Amino acid sequence: MNIPKGGNVKRTVILACMLFGLGLTGLGQHFYAFYYDLSGGQDLSVNLVNVMESPTQYQLKVYDVAGRLLWSFADHLDVYEASYYLLSDYVSAGTNSWGVVTVESGERLVIGLEYLANGTVVSVDTVYREVPVLEAGVPYWLGAYYTQAAGLTCGAVIMNPWAAPTSVTVSIYNAEGAQLYQQEVYLNPHESTYLDLETLVGVGGLIWGLVDVQMAGRAVVVALEYYGEVLDIKNVTEYYF
Repeated sequence: MNIPKGGNVKRTVILACMLFGLGLTGLGQHFYAFYYDLSGGQDLSVNLVNVMESPTQYQLKVYDVAGRLLWSFADHLDVYEASYYLLSDYVSAGTNSWGVVTVESGERLVIGLEYLANGTVVSVDTVYREVPVLEAGVPYWLGAYYTQAAGLTCGAVIMNPWAAPTSVTVSIYNAEGAQLYQQEVYLNPHESTYLDLETLVGVGGLIWGLVDVQMAGRAVVVALEYYGEVLDIKNVTEYYF
């Protein structure tokens, strides 16, 4: 499944037909997804901002690691209005209470994410890129930086935001370009998986580089958790190739 990057690959996306096939036909064509964790004292504040000059409907859904729906909520936002949700007010904490949150809206949103540990904000991220719709039969790649150096370690979360299964190939490279790890990952609808890089590639000053996720058919979302003296979380939704 390791297809070389390159060549004259057509990127045209027949958006309307594919959105119909994926079930995004109710509220609109804008679809976002990101990571949350309510285990181990963590929490997430989700801030939805309507950035368009028209009111919009939206629907927020929270799934656990196995893809089970834990909470769903629909509402609307006026022009430039924002809404705020602390997930622990609606979803019970537990060992399986982590995975993917999806937001579908009629207009474009900016989503501010405040990740908390024991009640304190430890990381802030902003999601404004939608989950891309991929052209059938064409490979795409998500990439993210990781580091196991200077007292830090990293975990990678791979999330399927769709109501259909998908599979990806995850590769990890060090700074010299050597492949340290590769695995094909199958994900059921809305399922997530966690890769502990300390276990997979070890730790040390020379172990840093690229987490590379090859997708085909349906796009996944990747989150990188950087552990050390602080916790930092970044979501990656937009493919680089």
